Amino acid sequence: MTRPDLWVDQPGHVGPARALAVRAARAAGLPQATVDRVALAATELASNLVRHAGGGSLVAHHGPAGMELLSLDLGPGIARISESMRDGFSTAGTLGAGLGTVRRAADEFDLFSLPDAGTVVLARWRTAERLGPVVGAVGLPAPGEEVSGDAWTVVRGAGLLTVLVCDGLGHGPAAAAASRRAVALAREHPDADPLTLLGALRTGLVGTRGAAVAVAQVHHGTGRLRFVGMGNVSARLYADRTSSGRRLVSRPGIVGAGQARPPVADTVHPWGQESLLVLATDGASERWSLDDWPGLTDHDPTTVAAWVLWHANRRRDDVCVLALAGARW
Repeated sequence: MTRPDLWVDQPGHVGPARALAVRAARAAGLPQATVDRVALAATELASNLVRHAGGGSLVAHHGPAGMELLSLDLGPGIARISESMRDGFSTAGTLGAGLGTVRRAADEFDLFSLPDAGTVVLARWRTAERLGPVVGAVGLPAPGEEVSGDAWTVVRGAGLLTVLVCDGLGHGPAAAAASRRAVALAREHPDADPLTLLGALRTGLVGTRGAAVAVAQVHHGTGRLRFVGMGNVSARLYADRTSSGRRLVSRPGIVGAGQARPPVADTVHPWGQESLLVLATDGASERWSLDDWPGLTDHDPTTVAAWVLWHANRRRDDVCVLALAGARW
């Protein structure tokens, strides 16, 4: 298993970035014609990181809705986004067809950029239908690790959608095994309420390192979200695009550690088409605010998750950020 990301800051990195994307596309089961489009997009995104951003990361992974490429940088940003999408436009004396090429190659495309804060570019090739609330998630291993001890999953049950973010204790293969077990258990209980699922996790993770876990569940048509957490996976809920976020409280503890079981209660919150929930493991600092990035919440939830991860990343641990958005997206 190899990391899903690659640092790109010189021309010699473009080929390995393209190879990373091709491996991910083939692992996702995409047909060869689509794999070729992924390779083209990866080449353009990696080249842009070298030419325009002074370096950045290319991420190739399978997201909730399909195979995704993400270009992440902390460069000068794109001052004229609409012009940058036009073939022939360039700020570096090059052809300037890169972003337009990526947009045409992908099934879905998104871009968010702020001056002196960097750029996130998302290209997606769909392998799943988008139903109800929309989910975007990005996770990266700690520096020097090949696998991440953080994980996420999306589970659809009868009239409900459940998301889980899990942070296996520590990092490396043992932490990854705990998180994989948590994901498998969540998928085995698609109709369980958050408290019942947490109970299954507390039992099912015994014998692993244990983990911090957050579970959120949206009931279609009821206008409510249920949340329960144990450990230090942070949760911020935004009622709409203009509201300030509120922190949802998790109980202290480690799921699966076999400690005494104090009573745990879930909480219920209003949920609408404009709502947004962001879950993040402790590989991301909590010192961030969506208010600092005007316009971000107008974008795809994967773009939101990637931007938060890239700017809040402590860069010394596994990190995972998930964004759950109302049906408006």
